Amino acid sequence: MQHYLFALLIAFSSFSFSENEKKDDSNDFKYSSLDIGFIQTDKTAIDAKASLPLPGGLYVVLERKAEGIDTSNDSYDRIINAARIGIHGGIGDIFSSISAKGVKLNVKNIFDVYAEFGVKSTAYDSEINSFSEDDAQANIIAGLRFGNSSGWEGKLFVDISKDSELKIKTCPIGQVCTEAIEYELDDETDQKFGAGAQYNINKRSAVYFEMSSSKIFDSSMKIGYKLKF
Repeated sequence: MQHYLFALLIAFSSFSFSENEKKDDSNDFKYSSLDIGFIQTDKTAIDAKASLPLPGGLYVVLERKAEGIDTSNDSYDRIINAARIGIHGGIGDIFSSISAKGVKLNVKNIFDVYAEFGVKSTAYDSEINSFSEDDAQANIIAGLRFGNSSGWEGKLFVDISKDSELKIKTCPIGQVCTEAIEYELDDETDQKFGAGAQYNINKRSAVYFEMSSSKIFDSSMKIGYKLKF
């Protein structure tokens, strides 16, 4: 999956920079939007996200995702709610200028760097054994955006957060267990690497496509629509 991500990055970068030559330079990336996406792994999921700007390059992200989890016995719904505080800035604004041996090199804003820190809550619900449990974990996402914010743009991101999946609870040695199948949460730190492309239709709307790999779950593809404000 990671090979496909690098291939996507190279292809998109070439196309993006050629587009920049045709359009006015615009790298004023916005972080105020409302979008909905459809995610495909082994099952289909729906994701809704709102991003609201704050003063000083800060912004807040509220996200809710509904997933379906298959087991050998039943189907579970997994609901993920997340809230994050983000900060972003152009690479040129961050470094301003680089001085080396008296030579000052100005850095252009060819990338917009962002980082988001927060918490996500994962809720599982099933009719089997009345299993219901919530799990809250830290949520950290970082990445960069590039291209033309008035045309084609791309992004690379990494999500390093703890995640949970359901597993069948084993019967302890020396104890007598019922035949009913029980489940428990297995926490593990996940690492998701992703890349995406977005076409800004106009100042108010955009469509996007993302691919990401995961250490715990299946790789995923996401397509969505974004309303910008």
